[in-house]
Amino acid sequence: MGQVNSARQSRDGRYLPGIEQQIPVKLIYLEWGLIGVGLAFITLPQVYHSYVLFGLIAMLGAFGLRWRRSGHFIPRTGLELPALLFLVSGGIAAWLAFDPAPALLQYMRLLAAVVLMYAVVDSPPRVQDWIAIGLVFLAAGLALYWPLQNDFSQAPVKLNLVNQIGLWMNAHLPILPGPGIHNNVAAGTLAVGLPFAVIWAWKLWQKGSKWAACGVAGLGGIILAGLVITSSRGALLGLIGAGGLLLLAAIQRRWFQVRKAKYIFWGGFCFLMILSGWGLVASGGADVLLGQIPDPNQTLAKRSELWKQSIPMIRDNFFSGSGLMSFRMIYAIYGILIHVPVQDHAHNTFLEVWIEQGILGSLALLLAGLIVLCWTWRALDRPRIDPWGLAGVTALIVAGLHGLFDVVFYVTRTLPLIGLLAGFAFLINRAQLELPNREPGSARRWGWVVVILLVVIGLGLVGLYHRQIIAMGYANLGAVRQARIELRAYNPDTFANPTLDRVRQEANLSGAEEAYNQALTWDGDNLTALQRKSEIALSRGEYDQALAWMQQAWETGARDEVTRLLFADALLAAGRGGEAAEILEEITWAENRLWGQAWYRYWLNQDYARVVQACNAVLVLDPGNTEAAYLLEQAEKSLAQPEP
Repeated sequence: MGQVNSARQSRDGRYLPGIEQQIPVKLIYLEWGLIGVGLAFITLPQVYHSYVLFGLIAMLGAFGLRWRRSGHFIPRTGLELPALLFLVSGGIAAWLAFDPAPALLQYMRLLAAVVLMYAVVDSPPRVQDWIAIGLVFLAAGLALYWPLQNDFSQAPVKLNLVNQIGLWMNAHLPILPGPGIHNNVAAGTLAVGLPFAVIWAWKLWQKGSKWAACGVAGLGGIILAGLVITSSRGALLGLIGAGGLLLLAAIQRRWFQVRKAKYIFWGGFCFLMILSGWGLVASGGADVLLGQIPDPNQTLAKRSELWKQSIPMIRDNFFSGSGLMSFRMIYAIYGILIHVPVQDHAHNTFLEVWIEQGILGSLALLLAGLIVLCWTWRALDRPRIDPWGLAGVTALIVAGLHGLFDVVFYVTRTLPLIGLLAGFAFLINRAQLELPNREPGSARRWGWVVVILLVVIGLGLVGLYHRQIIAMGYANLGAVRQARIELRAYNPDTFANPTLDRVRQEANLSGAEEAYNQALTWDGDNLTALQRKSEIALSRGEYDQALAWMQQAWETGARDEVTRLLFADALLAAGRGGEAAEILEEITWAENRLWGQAWYRYWLNQDYARVVQACNAVLVLDPGNTEAAYLLEQAEKSLAQPEP
């Protein structure tokens, strides 16, 4: 039977691939065959189907085979704790989600990412080579497929020049059949595949296979061209940022090798970055700089507004999150108080994870990033850095920088790819030599000092703010209960039948209301509880009580958009439309929402007096609003008619 080289633990217990161990090659092929089948079942469907379970079974089978051939359940990589936290918080978020089908599908993709990571780590070097090469071919194929599959007249990209090229391709080349892929999703895959193409070409060149290296460089050029055609500015910025960091790393390794010089070099870089960022924000230069980036659809401006609106959503579900794949509806109904979804995600991966998976998910993501940073930091001291490990780390940096502006992996079918990249990134630990002055014991001691210090600070904060923390827990419980009841009964596609107000009038929200009451018992100024109770009261027509709660929230100093909108709603219902309009002046889209309130909350319920108040407030904010003017005229006519 064929044999391949695998790996085992080093003397200090750290898992270092590449050490000889003979294992049957057939097990490797069977394992990766199961992984391929599992990925096909889990990643290809856009919605949940029962057959997706076969994909989960295949991935678990591959995990078991890896366990069987390696002799250990999981290798020690350092990512075990963040992986566990992410899986636990993701499982909780899948269970809490108001729509369980997409949440379960995405959780399976999260499990697949973990299986992929350990499969890469535990594979012998020859298999790792083939996996990396396969990723390059996959990216090159996608670079050819996406432009030929996309109809640029129906789905134009953001850069006009590139869109004109796409239109020319549509006119002269056939449009390929197949599933559609969003340009940012395609760009994310292309961007993380490019470092592997570069490393593969470099390895071939080092071996003397220069013609083969040129061929692989051509594949890299195809990938880069496909990336440019997608017009994803976030992916391109991620590549540029990663390239800049690699250049700095090369400079440090060439001229600042001494440990003290290394700290000074990177410390100075971080200081300059923080100082420059602060200066740009304080001087307004950031807006000028961003204004130089082509933004025909004003998406950059919209994203900064979206981030400001998303941050308060963290407070509502601080501990548990709102549920996997829930952002689309949670943001619309509770984040900006409109009755139809307008955004699929937060356009920032860290924000998205915290909103959907809560504090544990965000800590897991942060901890994983710090661990990869530690891998890279130690590798900078070594005479030789593993090429595939360098490709994996670079790809993770590209994905991380891209994730600052988009959510291309976490909420899409390409989520398992992150596990593949993490597995390759771990290979940067594979090295023969380290600098002789390294003292791992000292590093571990300092690590424990930091952990103990953080625990002490955390316990102190809990002692000081335990009432507010308990109140946040109850408010989180109420928010989850409310969303599960309301959003399972409400259909945004038929938002007028029934309306969200009608859902709240007929649904049993006593469990959520009791949780909010408990939150206010512990902290009378808990903003989530005050806002959510006011929402429910407004929907039920309990206007005086809603005004009292929002007046209290306003007096605590809350000035976020949700507070402004709800306070204005309560003031308007009390006949104080002028004050409502004044509060809403800073919200550019408030008049459209207010007109919607006038129609579906008051007009449909024949509350014509409040229709008049709402329409007058809309016309104060937007005197040219013809719809509000027409509805006002109709409401005044209805009021003028004598009662039968």
